[in-house]
Amino acid sequence: MKKSNMIKFSAAALTFLGISATGVKPVKQPVQAASKRIKVISKQSVTVWTNYQKGRHVATHLKKGSSHFVYQTATDSMGNLWYRIGKKEWVMAKYFNQVKSAKKAVKAKKTKAKSKKTKRVKKARSAASLAASWSAPMGSKARAKAVVSLAKQQVGKAYVKGSKGPNAFDNASLVAYVYKQAAGVNTGSSTKSQVKKGIAVDPSSGFVEGDLLFWGSKNKPYNVAIYVGDGKYVTAAGDQQGVIQASLSTYFWPSRARRVL
Repeated sequence: MKKSNMIKFSAAALTFLGISATGVKPVKQPVQAASKRIKVISKQSVTVWTNYQKGRHVATHLKKGSSHFVYQTATDSMGNLWYRIGKKEWVMAKYFNQVKSAKKAVKAKKTKAKSKKTKRVKKARSAASLAASWSAPMGSKARAKAVVSLAKQQVGKAYVKGSKGPNAFDNASLVAYVYKQAAGVNTGSSTKSQVKKGIAVDPSSGFVEGDLLFWGSKNKPYNVAIYVGDGKYVTAAGDQQGVIQASLSTYFWPSRARRVL
């Protein structure tokens, strides 16, 4: 065999074996990096196609909830967005949602929790800020406004006998919580003690914001409410209703009232 033919044969053999003529194995082209991760959200299973333009579907079907990496995106002639998730594996983008990284998901959760906490703090401060000072004199309109504001914020919460708040109340604990938090006034934790606070108000003469309204006997009324103005009051009405705002009625008029601000 001639020398030139021998060299060509040897080079071809080395190439076939994956070794270059220089004795170094050729470096493979790097695999394309995934741009994002997606998850099946809107169908029980999604068909995989060989191409986004006039391709044919393959036997593979992606189950709902499964996640996949995207290596390429493309738009077909109809304007539909497609994702390439593998070699000759294309899926329509409309059936998927992007998956957040664990780090981003945790950060988003913390941000949401922080936002809720900030809103709660601002809400509480807005009520308390209506009162210029907890040492404001009797008759202070600022403290009365603070009490009314905080009382209205409790509407919709549950009634639980013996609970002291802030997520559930009975009628006496609602009054105790609102007056303590909004005006710094200790009304006591029972209707028996609350009916002795402040000064007596004639129920027929009308009420002012912040007055305590009572129903029942003089020494042990069965219900108490906070008057919030415009003929309305807030009270913890019972298991079925919870904390409500209601209107005064001649059929259910308070038997007595006390002014503690």
